[in-house]
Amino acid sequence: MNPDSRLRIGVTLQGVEPPDIFQRQIESVEAGGYDNLWITDSSLHARYVYSYLTLAAVKSRHLKLGTGITHPYTRHPAVTANAIATVDEISGGRAILGLGTGDRPNAELGFAPARMQALRDMVAVTRRLLNGETVDFSGDFKLVNAQIHFPCRSSIPIYLACSGPKMLSLAGEIADGVIAQCGLFPAAIDFARERIEEGARKAGRSPRDVDLWIMACGAIDETPGKGIDKCRTMAAWFAQTAKHCCDLAGIDPALVNAIREAYRGGEFHQAKDAARLVPDEMVELFTLGGTPDRIQTRVQELIAQGVQAINFMPIGSERTRSLELFSQVGAALR
Repeated sequence: MNPDSRLRIGVTLQGVEPPDIFQRQIESVEAGGYDNLWITDSSLHARYVYSYLTLAAVKSRHLKLGTGITHPYTRHPAVTANAIATVDEISGGRAILGLGTGDRPNAELGFAPARMQALRDMVAVTRRLLNGETVDFSGDFKLVNAQIHFPCRSSIPIYLACSGPKMLSLAGEIADGVIAQCGLFPAAIDFARERIEEGARKAGRSPRDVDLWIMACGAIDETPGKGIDKCRTMAAWFAQTAKHCCDLAGIDPALVNAIREAYRGGEFHQAKDAARLVPDEMVELFTLGGTPDRIQTRVQELIAQGVQAINFMPIGSERTRSLELFSQVGAALR
């Protein structure tokens, strides 16, 4: 946990906008008081993550900048270590390496989600490379007398993005921080904390040493109902990809199965048929969708549960407006 008691807010952006619009988004994010900016590594579904992180580094002064998230298979882990060290140097020490197992955008490249052991190995090898060591390694990837040949900040934080119990426990064991995407209701927050604590204690660490961010995708709109409607596809993603979270929420298994059967597409916004089956109550359990007043109430509820850091990912066609409105919510509650 971060000792700073104020609410911290971050944002995840996908590089779907062209560079000129993206740069304006960066200016808006920094002016809006956000603490962290994460850029997705979406394979062929969006523009290249490290190019956009570089743009963000030169267009901002205070934002911490991270991959949100990258994975072991689409590029060699040592190349990723080099890339994040370069972004860190360009940004003056503001980089964070966000890692995960990967999701559907990897499938068209022929990759399944990464094994947990591959993530464990990637974290260990990355820390050694950033520390200036020469590394030999053989596993899901190989290194032979490998070394980064320029000075690096050895303490670049490594965060894991997690939904499942095993990944949350692994994050508690080896990561500097966690981006937990399990839902926005009390049982989901408790589930994430308990699994992280389990892993931390296994490694002889204090759970307070693991910086927990709650992932909240959403759409904020002044017109009642519009924000909720824009979030139905994301709520459907939970039924398809993180069914255990639906079990935690007590959602009718028949509804979950119907959503899964209707789910199509490589990314959540393509799952329009499944989204039609998602009721408002399910949207509220898993996303931040609604009017600014409703979102402020939802964030206050999260703060009351002890949440100190929320990572917001705007979805829908009016993402920039959602960013602006969420920054206003965050400012009002700090």
